[in-house]
Order: sequence, then C-alpha cells, then structure tokens
Amino acid sequence: MTRSMWIAALLLAVQASTARGQPAQITIAPPAEATTMDPGRSTQVLTVNYFVNLYDTLTRWDGALRLQPGLATSWRNVSDTTWEFTLRQGVKFHDGAPFTAEDVKATLERNLVPGKTVVQAGFATIESVHVVTPTTVRIVTKKPDPLLLVRVAQMGAQILPARLTTDEGVKELARRPVGTGAYRLVEWVKDERLVMEANRDWWGWEGRPPAIERVVWKPIPDDFPRIVALEKGEADIITNVPPDRMKALAEGPSTKILSTPATRTVTFWINATQPPLSDSRVRQALHYALDVNALIKNLYAGMGKPMSGGLADTDFGYNPGLKPSPYDPVRAKQLLAQAGRAGGIDVTLYAGSGTMVNDKFLLEAIADMWAKAGIRARVEMMEMGARQRMNNERTLPTNSLLLINPQSTLLDADGSLWRLFHPNGFGGKYWAGNQPGQRFHELMEQARYSLDPAKRKRLYAEATGIVHEEKPWLELFQEVVVYGVAKRLTFKARPDYRLIVSEMTVSR
Repeated sequence: MTRSMWIAALLLAVQASTARGQPAQITIAPPAEATTMDPGRSTQVLTVNYFVNLYDTLTRWDGALRLQPGLATSWRNVSDTTWEFTLRQGVKFHDGAPFTAEDVKATLERNLVPGKTVVQAGFATIESVHVVTPTTVRIVTKKPDPLLLVRVAQMGAQILPARLTTDEGVKELARRPVGTGAYRLVEWVKDERLVMEANRDWWGWEGRPPAIERVVWKPIPDDFPRIVALEKGEADIITNVPPDRMKALAEGPSTKILSTPATRTVTFWINATQPPLSDSRVRQALHYALDVNALIKNLYAGMGKPMSGGLADTDFGYNPGLKPSPYDPVRAKQLLAQAGRAGGIDVTLYAGSGTMVNDKFLLEAIADMWAKAGIRARVEMMEMGARQRMNNERTLPTNSLLLINPQSTLLDADGSLWRLFHPNGFGGKYWAGNQPGQRFHELMEQARYSLDPAKRKRLYAEATGIVHEEKPWLELFQEVVVYGVAKRLTFKARPDYRLIVSEMTVSR
C-alpha cells in the first residue's frame, strides 16, 4: 500500500469512527408550541406527544394498540371491584427519586378531584387507591369496571412524583417535568425549541434503550417553511402535512410519507345552552348545510370518512347503521324555519391555529357552505394557549362552536363519547341531554359498569342513536394520520397519533 493510499484509508476509518460515535439526533416540527408539561392539564395531541416521551403509565398501548405492561409488570382481580398491580422495581424518576406505590396513589387521587385536572371524567369510576407495599397498589372502583386496565394507560394516567401532585408542585411540573420516561427535558425556549435527551436510567420496554439520543421539537406554524425544513434535512418529522404536498414528499429524494387511519375525529363543540343552538332542529340544520365529502376531498385529499353517532370506527360501540346527514341546504333551511329562524342565524366558529391540517381553510369552507342556508358564521382563529384555556375552562361563548378533533383514549365509547360528554367532561356544560336523569346519561353510566360486552354494545347503540338525532356537537369525519418523514428515520405511524421516539430508529 502506498503512503497516499494508507493516509486515505486512515482518514476514512477516522471519519467512520467519528460518525459512529456521534449521538443520533432528530428534529420534529409540529405546527404549534407545547402549552404545558403537566399531563393532567391537556389532552391536545400536540402536547400529549411530549407527555408520552417524558412519562410512563402503569399499562401502555403498543404500536398495534395492544395493551402491554408499563410501570406495572402484572395485575390481578382481588374482587369484582378491586384490582391489584405489581409495580416494576428499580425504576427512578428523572431527578433520581425512586418510583413507588405512593406516586401511583398521588397521581390517580389527583385525577379523582373535579377541577384539579381536565381528565377527571376518564377516572370517575375509581373509588379509592391504596398502597399495599412500596411495589404493590390496589385500585378500588365504584362498581365493576371493564375498562380499568386501559384507563391507567390513557391521557392523564402518566405517573408523577407524589411531591409534584400538590397545588404548588404541579405549578413547577408544568414548566419542569419530572417523569420516569425514556426522555428527559433539558431545554425549553418558548416558541423556539424544546429539547429532550435519552434517559440512560430508563427501565426500557423489553430492555431496549432508546436508539435516538437527542430530540429537538421545533414548532413551525406555517406549512411552507415546515415542508422546506423537511426537504432541506432540517427536520426529520413534520406533522399537519398539507394534502397538496403529499405526493411531492412521497416521491422526494430524501423524504417519504407515513400514514394510517386514525382514532381521532374532526368535530366541534356546540354551546347548545341557549337559543338558537339549544334547538336540536337548528343543530341538525348545521349538519344538512355541510357537504362533508367535498370538505374531505378538497381540503384533505380524500383522506377521511364521514361520521355520525359520536364514534370513530376504531372504538367499541361504533354504530355502522348511523349514516351521516346528506348535503341538503334546502332541508337545512326548512329546519331553521321550523325552529322559528327563517331569517337565518349568526354563529362564531373558533379554532386554535395548528389544531389540524388546513384548520383555518376548514372553518372558512364551512362558513361558505352555511351561508347558502342562511347560517352566517364568523371565523375566529386563536393561539393554541388561548384555545386550550377555552377548552379546559369550558368558556366557549353562546352561539359558538370550537374545533376540537378529539381522539379515543380507551378504544371504547367510554374513552371518547362519555369522556367528553360526561357532566364533568369538556363538553359537560354545553348540552342538557348528558345530565343525570337524561336517557343518554343513564345509558352511558350503565355501559361504564357492565362486564357484559353484548349488553354494553346494546347500550352504546341506543346512546349513539341519541347523539345521531340530537346532534349535540358538529360531526364531520374520522381522520387519517399523515406525517412527512426523512428517509433516514424508521418507525410505524400509530393510529393514536403518538410520536413515541423510543419506537424509532435512525440510520447514520
């Protein structure tokens, strides 16, 4: 070998060694900033994606939405209303404190108090939580609960250190999260970046450490700069991909598209507490005045499925016999006239910027369609923080609608329809039909505590029929998850919209 060849070979070896030694890093570009690091204070998918990387739950959904052990390694029924969980040993929080049953008790008890979190409705079946030993906890439910094992995997079930579940503690938690998750927060520069690094003490799923060392979450609100960042290699994952750019990204030299049908739906809260929206005929008119198929085709490249009855087809209780309202502006006008509103109505459409792809265009298209039936709609876009406050505090004004696009937390009507329309849920105050004494309330509570799947299905069939007739919210369609992704990154898109970085690998 000549001297020049030897030097060249040495340089190549050094470069290869350096490349192998560099920690893997990815950049994820969502359209909006995180609003809080407290898992009890947000169910918005943009923020939940931070939670699922920083925190762990007792049980967890894998990529195929099968239930797996998490911070609990096993569980058993002590009685019809008592579950005992054996906790994983040797787990530490990011601050070095050991994870114990006291942390589980404190986290869950916080979720049982109305007003302390925004997820209380999802935990309302729980009566009490008891520490048996430092590694054993018992959860007692008010009645037999067929869904407890998935409740402890849902939004808000992320286990916090007991010391941070107090009123003062959660204020600290909202800014400086402390979990047991695969990643820990190392930097948060508002409106610029949020940086996580792999937790080297993580207990790991199946003993596998995270393949990616560092994750930079960089919010890019506008579509064009977000796409350019992906194409230039400045981002590895972008969410809210504009439909008209999907083909180009799918065929790009360094990019690809990942997609899958979603557990999330596109719906709007309707504040139906006062006229005219308190009249079900008016709410039905809102639906007849919309050409949902045209919205899906023109704004979402055909990726979506019109819905009615309150559930995505991924949820237990989905009723395929309920057909969405056809586009019929003449029928919409007739219903308005029957409700004494022949001259039309005035409403306001609210959305947080970055809630979903083409959110502003969606509101504007709805307003244009409604105008043909005499429904005059004003469009109001908000920052995500303002949108979260309106949703969390249930302050949607009268004669108004708010884009919410919720997703199921349990793959069951209890984790979607009843989580949302429970009297303590996000939509609890907007519709009288969900209150105690009403048939819908009775059906959903019976289903919540029945261990008979066939009976639960019958109860849900009647309950979704009520939603179909009453139209307590504006139902549009079930979504499809779409990501723009760098070819160097490998993972499978999840139906629940979770971007779990420990499930990803990257080529050097």
